[in-house]
Amino acid sequence: MAKNALRELSRQIPSPPEIKKIMNDLFDRDDLNIAITAVSIVEAHLEKLIISRLHRSDKDFTNRLFENRGPLSDFNSKILVAEAFGLLTRPLADELHVIRGIRNTFAHAKMTLTFDLEPVESEVRKLKLLTSMGGGKIPGPIKESLAAQLSPQSAFLLVISILLIIIDEITKKKSSANKVLARALKA
Repeated sequence: MAKNALRELSRQIPSPPEIKKIMNDLFDRDDLNIAITAVSIVEAHLEKLIISRLHRSDKDFTNRLFENRGPLSDFNSKILVAEAFGLLTRPLADELHVIRGIRNTFAHAKMTLTFDLEPVESEVRKLKLLTSMGGGKIPGPIKESLAAQLSPQSAFLLVISILLIIIDEITKKKSSANKVLARALKA
């Protein structure tokens, strides 16, 4: 019975105000906590997006899909399915794969890791949302200066925040990532 209670606790998705508080609190946490908690929230939102598009979404069915050894029980599978069904663009899926890799490295490391370690920082700097900000309509060298000014932890959390906004918009609008992004760029 305790195992089910723990599983239910781990599957709870915080409300938007709780997520905002969690994300703000992460700035004061250690890097392990940042990597695992932030990415877990993104994974939960991606699961919510997938569930919103299912033709059958009763609890028993979704549990069989997303729990234990279900076909969508891991983050990689969720990303692949969301991309395959057009819920995510390839660049968004690629971004999610990078943060998944960072999270997995922190979760499975046998030593204490930090975002300041060269291999971790290098992966964070690969995040396209970080380097693409400021391009397009905004004049000046903001793209390079913003990315360069952020610590790896701050850059990671900023990308996580942007991904949460994008995934939530795709879910709310019942639209594709392409349409949500096109609307955002017109604003």
